[in-house]
Amino acid sequence: MQQEDKPETSNHFYQSASNQNGVTPESTNLRPFKRSTIKLFKLGEKASRPDILLKEILSWTGAQPFLTQKLCQLLAESEALIPAGEEAARVQQLVQNRIINHWETQAASEHFKAIQEELMRNKQCDPLLLLRLYQKILLQGEVLMDGSSVQAELLNLGLVVQQEDKLTVSNRIYQFVFNQSWIDKELACLQPLFKLGETTDRPDILLEEVLSWTGAQPFLTQKLCQLLSELETLIPRGEEAARVQQLVQSCLINHWETQAASTHLKAVEEGLVRNKQCDPLLLLRLYQKVLHQTEVLIDGSPAQAELLNLGLVVQQEDKLKVSNRIYQSVFNQSWIDRELARLRPFSHNTIKLFKLDKKASRPEIVLEEILSWTGVQPFLTQKLCQLLAEFETVIPTGDEAARVRELVQSCLIHHWETQAASEHLKSIQEGLVNNKRCDSLSLLRLYQQILYLGEVPVDDNPVQAELVNLGLAVQQEDKLKAANRIYQSVFDLNWVTQQLETSLPPSPLETTKSTQSKAVPESALIEGKKTTSNPENKTSKGIWILLGIVGLLVFGVNIIYFNFLKKPEVEILFKEANELYHQGKSEEAIAKYNNILSIDSNYYQAWTNRGYAFGSLQEYNKMLESCSAATIIEPKAVYGWNCKGEALHNLKQHERAIAAFDQAIELDSKDPIFWINKTESLLALRETDKALAAIEEAIQLFNQIQEKDTSQRDLSVAFSHKGKVLSQKQEYGEALKAYNQALAYNPNYFVAQRGRGIVLQGLGRYDEAIAQFNQMLTASKLTQVQKAETWYYLGLTFCRSSEVSKGLQAFEEALKLKSDYEVVKKAKMNCRP
Repeated sequence: MQQEDKPETSNHFYQSASNQNGVTPESTNLRPFKRSTIKLFKLGEKASRPDILLKEILSWTGAQPFLTQKLCQLLAESEALIPAGEEAARVQQLVQNRIINHWETQAASEHFKAIQEELMRNKQCDPLLLLRLYQKILLQGEVLMDGSSVQAELLNLGLVVQQEDKLTVSNRIYQFVFNQSWIDKELACLQPLFKLGETTDRPDILLEEVLSWTGAQPFLTQKLCQLLSELETLIPRGEEAARVQQLVQSCLINHWETQAASTHLKAVEEGLVRNKQCDPLLLLRLYQKVLHQTEVLIDGSPAQAELLNLGLVVQQEDKLKVSNRIYQSVFNQSWIDRELARLRPFSHNTIKLFKLDKKASRPEIVLEEILSWTGVQPFLTQKLCQLLAEFETVIPTGDEAARVRELVQSCLIHHWETQAASEHLKSIQEGLVNNKRCDSLSLLRLYQQILYLGEVPVDDNPVQAELVNLGLAVQQEDKLKAANRIYQSVFDLNWVTQQLETSLPPSPLETTKSTQSKAVPESALIEGKKTTSNPENKTSKGIWILLGIVGLLVFGVNIIYFNFLKKPEVEILFKEANELYHQGKSEEAIAKYNNILSIDSNYYQAWTNRGYAFGSLQEYNKMLESCSAATIIEPKAVYGWNCKGEALHNLKQHERAIAAFDQAIELDSKDPIFWINKTESLLALRETDKALAAIEEAIQLFNQIQEKDTSQRDLSVAFSHKGKVLSQKQEYGEALKAYNQALAYNPNYFVAQRGRGIVLQGLGRYDEAIAQFNQMLTASKLTQVQKAETWYYLGLTFCRSSEVSKGLQAFEEALKLKSDYEVVKKAKMNCRP
């Protein structure tokens, strides 16, 4: 089993001996396919009856390889466990929300688009005949095999399967995606071809020109074909493009308000400028941007979703483009300018009220950026405009987005409890966590689901209604989404997780926690314990299992391509990222880990190591998010739990840190590092008895390790922690023995040297303590920060031994090295004869 590289630190910690797969024993009565699939996607960890869960998956996918893999993957990524009896409902919900609804932008969109393209641009059979046959099968449920080339091609496309002497639709997902509505839409594009044959001897070329203008939009395609079929003269070869263009200009675009497609085009216009789901000004600005740039990147914003829904734009891969040339000509820049002039009263009034024109050279762009954060929420919009009005400097062209973002982060989001919108945000928080109309736990779960998925279908239940009433979510058509980016940043997934943990009954790991006072020690950093996860070999995991799945190989090219071609690339990147971390290049390592995750978002080891890289930059919130992602993807990612614990410890969330370390210990109780880390958090809570028990366990484990060349240093770390625990218990004599033992293993270990000096001071043996600190300053290779800390403790010892002048001189030396050392300034003021 290949082991994951661990970043170098001042200490080496041993790799877990436990199996991180955590695969549950398989039932012997399952067939190889079922066992392999359950094992591959860890369905045993997602449901109490994984065989029933897989049965429900296959009832939707019909064992189609890509869809089966995709649905299993989505289930593996879901957070909640599926209890017995809910398998069918949970699978159906996931299929509807993540695959079928708005399938063009969902998880299996590329697969569906490929089938659609093969059918509608088929070179073997007439697409119209294929559509008609598929429609017949869909409506009748089955048709008899007749050996025709059309049936053979439909089988080849995978839309249908043969069962005995019948053809049926391959699976229920295809039945929902390629339904009668889809058939009608595609027929609208194909049927006019027959009538066009009466207008030209090259109807296929003529239709191609039609589609170049309509972008296959059903109504426009049908209308233009109808206009062409009404022409009295035949269109000669070579003139198809010119005649179509002439007809489009004269009968559709010029004076479009009174032309053949006026009703359709007015409906599109009305949907945009009278939109009830999004601010029309935002929609117009976005459409203008797409029109000018020809394409913009998909970002999942409500405005983009609404523009797609209106049909004005289409998604092509990860870009938005205007749907067709007719829309480009009708809804052009002149039309945009006219509509903007009509809509600007709100814009002008807001700009005038807050004097934004005096704060920016492009106040309308500034307002657009404000609304992109507030989602037009009245209080937040007003507050942000007010903050900008108080801005001292003028915002130059091009800096609008950056300045607004900076103001939002610094004055609204960071430490929001004491910021400009604190009362508003606290009222929302109170309504969510102490709601009197709905169960708060249900509200939190629903809001968590919206944050995680981006949107959830509206089902008119009281919980959804209350979340909308609170303002945290808004309804857009039949979906609920987070109301704005400010709420998403303040009440983020980490915040929701904390609230849920507070609301849920205590777990067995938490029931033994002490309720003693939670005094935080001077140093809150976990020293020398940054450990990185030990993955199994992900390259080989799953390839042979997939190859052994009977019946799932027909369309398995994408799966095999990913495993054989993508995974080696990921492994190389992973090694490169770890090497960058070893070299202390954390930011470069993070960029490399991000690259890995863009290829394989389930690579939990990359999430773990990325977390440690953020930790080295002291970005502990990001560390927590990254390591939490690792534990969600792989609940048995032991070092992911350890990483999460370290992040929580450094964020001073010590009880949650202990729970995370306990999870790591539960997965691998033989790794001393987890016990040491738990010791540190227990010390932060002043739970000294538990801390002593934990560090004794770590020392015992280190003593059992046979690699003597490394255990010497590790034992030094462990005994230093024991000394720290005993010091906190004020058992200074025993603490001194522990520190002496630590220095016997590693005489140059700074933490042990410092601890020994502090303990000698606690025993009143000031001369020995002074000698210890002086020896450190003269004989040890200390960093500047370590020297400053040593001068500080030397100064404290002099002051307590009544040598005030020497104490003050030592404090001055500390401040020379670290001018912002506040604890030294305070000690200096208190050092008196």
